[in-house]
Amino acid sequence: MPALTPPTYLVLERDALISADLIQAIESRGPCRVVHYASVDEIGPELHKIRPVDAAFLEMRYDEAINSTLSTQLARDGARMVLTMGEDVERIAGTGWRLLLRPFTDEMVHQALSEG
Repeated sequence: MPALTPPTYLVLERDALISADLIQAIESRGPCRVVHYASVDEIGPELHKIRPVDAAFLEMRYDEAINSTLSTQLARDGARMVLTMGEDVERIAGTGWRLLLRPFTDEMVHQALSEG
């Protein structure tokens, strides 16, 4: 029986403390691969190396995300999309995307990964 590949999560976050907290919360769920970038420009040439991405935590507001080549590519590939900026809960409802409000807890991160 082939070994299961652990999930891959992408974290796009400029702030080192926030990204460290987010990565720690993700890793506390169990074996996984977390790839962190501080800017969208860093990801572009690297995206093909980290795919498939199971979930992406993006430091973007909804309007920015829906106009982003990165987020549309990730969503098209089936990644769970979790925005970590903004408070547009109503606008995101029904889109399949999630919003992780700051300040977040480990439980909130786990919920964003578990919601169907």
